[in-house]
Amino acid sequence: MNDELKQRIAALCDLDRQLFDLLQKNELETEEITHLVDKRQQHIHYLIAFGEQHADLKQTSQWLQIVKSTQQISELMQSKTQQLGLTLQKVRHGNKSIKQYQKFI
Repeated sequence: MNDELKQRIAALCDLDRQLFDLLQKNELETEEITHLVDKRQQHIHYLIAFGEQHADLKQTSQWLQIVKSTQQISELMQSKTQQLGLTLQKVRHGNKSIKQYQKFI
C-alpha cells in the first residue's frame, strides 16, 4: 500500500470521526457537515479509482471499514433529516394554531 493511499485512508477515518461527532450533537452545524462531506467525497472518489486499478484493495479490512462507515454515516444523516422533518412539521402545525388564535384577537 503506497503512502498516499495510507494518508487518504487515515484522512477518511478522521473525517468519519468528525462527522459522527457532529451528527451526534443536538444542534447540527450544517455548514461544517457539508464541508466534511465534500472532503470525504473527494477521498472516496480517489479510493474508488484506486480500487478499480488495484482490485486487491477491495478485499482489505480498511476497504470494508470504509464501506461500513459510509453506510453508518448515510443512515445517521437520513435519521437526522427525518428528525428535522418531524420537527419542522410540529413548528408548522404550531404556526397554524397561532394564526387561528390570532383571528379571535
